[in-house]
Amino acid sequence: MRIRLAASLAALALVACDGAKPAAPAAETPPPAPVAEVEPSAVTPSAKSCEDIAALAAAMAEPEPFASLRTAKFKLGDRELDDTFTTAAAPAGATCKLAVMDGFDPKGGKLYVANCALFSSGMLDREDNAELAKAVFDAARNDLTRCLPQGWTSRDGSKVEADTTETMIFESAEDAKRAMDASFYAYPVELKKEWSEGDRVQGAGWRVTLNFQKDTPALTEAKPAAPPSSTPQ
Repeated sequence: MRIRLAASLAALALVACDGAKPAAPAAETPPPAPVAEVEPSAVTPSAKSCEDIAALAAAMAEPEPFASLRTAKFKLGDRELDDTFTTAAAPAGATCKLAVMDGFDPKGGKLYVANCALFSSGMLDREDNAELAKAVFDAARNDLTRCLPQGWTSRDGSKVEADTTETMIFESAEDAKRAMDASFYAYPVELKKEWSEGDRVQGAGWRVTLNFQKDTPALTEAKPAAPPSSTPQ
């Protein structure tokens, strides 16, 4: 049975807004926009967004995926992490981090991930922030459709859930063919909008995330050469 797996990177998530409402405005003043973390470029496609999407897609094919896009080791407090890196790539205005982790296939190699946070809201103003999250999701989907290499296709990966999780999967022709027979398959590019109940890193709220993922085969050790056979004299 094929298993569809996407990388889980809770430790790389942005800290959510506290969702606190501002003081009530005067009656004649329109209410302020709901509090949410979103970069303006995430809803306004830009040339740089397209360049970054193309760069991430190209970097997936590197001997060590995404290595050329690393700018520094990511710091957790004062401690540098050996398997997490910062990057200047910011597709659709996102804040991204690069990570290396063990793959899901016990017989496979490492999984390389570019995890990008496009949108994060607090738990209040849920309906209003749902509209903002949807706008960011749609803008990023349009960017990906426009900017990924020729030959890539998309498909709906959404599941029927109580809080309307919306997911789009993007794949090259080679990946789509590999997915037909693979037991373990990390989606090459996954764009996801969901309501999260929160965790120890981030509170409840709407999230829009974009992941570029590349799983690699296990390294095989070269067998030692057989000794030359001796011929009796």
